[in-house]
Amino acid sequence: MPRAAGLDDALQDLSETSRRRLVVVDWAMAVVAYSIHESEADRRRLSLLLAHSGGWSAPSFTAQEHTIVEIPQIGRCLLIMLTDHRRPVGYLLTVVDDASVADDELSALLRGAAEIGVLLSLRLLYEEHDRSRVRELLLRVTGTDPVQRRAAAEALIAERHVGSATHYASVAVGGDPRPGHSPDGSQMAVWRTLDFVARSSTASVVGSTFDDGTGVLIFPRPVVPGRLERILADPDSGDVRAGIGPVVNRLEDVHHSLVRARRALRANWLAPADHGRATAWDEMGIDGILALLPVEELTGEDLPRSVRQLLAANLSPEIMLTLRAYLDCGGDAQRTALALNIHRSTLYYRLGRVRSALDGDLIDGRLRTELHVGLRLHDMTGVARE
Repeated sequence: MPRAAGLDDALQDLSETSRRRLVVVDWAMAVVAYSIHESEADRRRLSLLLAHSGGWSAPSFTAQEHTIVEIPQIGRCLLIMLTDHRRPVGYLLTVVDDASVADDELSALLRGAAEIGVLLSLRLLYEEHDRSRVRELLLRVTGTDPVQRRAAAEALIAERHVGSATHYASVAVGGDPRPGHSPDGSQMAVWRTLDFVARSSTASVVGSTFDDGTGVLIFPRPVVPGRLERILADPDSGDVRAGIGPVVNRLEDVHHSLVRARRALRANWLAPADHGRATAWDEMGIDGILALLPVEELTGEDLPRSVRQLLAANLSPEIMLTLRAYLDCGGDAQRTALALNIHRSTLYYRLGRVRSALDGDLIDGRLRTELHVGLRLHDMTGVARE
């Protein structure tokens, strides 16, 4: 039999000769390659392995190169350690159920695993090289030098890291960036997103983690917030959020999108109760502008006088909620009463309590704007100091 050209071919050849469905996983139990799975039961098991890729616990080995373990929802599995003749690089997995593995069959799998291990090591080396190259190009395409941005954009497309398109959008992913919090989790979130795209489509998305800990993803299309939110909701992704930048027409202009994606990410963490896990810049409104301020450094004395008066009055949460609804409705009493499902007289009573705490009148549009923005800033300041 001629020598297989690569990992996928070698794995399929071994599957044919052993008459077993085979899966290759790396050292972190993430699925790297698999043979053809024909039967319905085989496809069900494969889909479970793919769905939990990287989520299984690594097996314990004794002096032998193989072991049999029970994997939840998959069944009894034979795992053979894969090496590149120097170090372990992953495992060859096949489901054995309750059947025993004959000595000659095991010997054949072990012989095949020797070649699979070398090929897996080569693939992992290429993937590591690609990750380093992608990170380098992403740093350049989102940097400050327009010449480097243009060259990096051309390289990303020419090297097929990302597709040529008429629309590009960026995503900034990260943990809580506020002082006293740990901003971990972006690397796993980037990996989960890239893995989801690779497993569920033929679309191209590129991503990496920057020096400040922020994960950056570039999509050659508008980003669907709901889909990204579902990916980030996976517990394995960690406690992370995402800001989605606006669409730009050229890859070399994606730095404009990333600036706003980063700002949306910061605003998302400053007011997490009011935003989803993944929020687009275009949906941020005034929060995106307020995120530019050093909110963590502000005190109550930095707020407008009208807001300080209001807070000093210690009005009830019910009255403050009514005021916020009134401001959200642009001072429209009828809309506010409908939104709160209260009678007009109740609304006017509560607003009267607000007026008694202020020097001005709520009919003044500038005062309403001051209160609206000032209270929002107070919310962000309070969240930042929890």
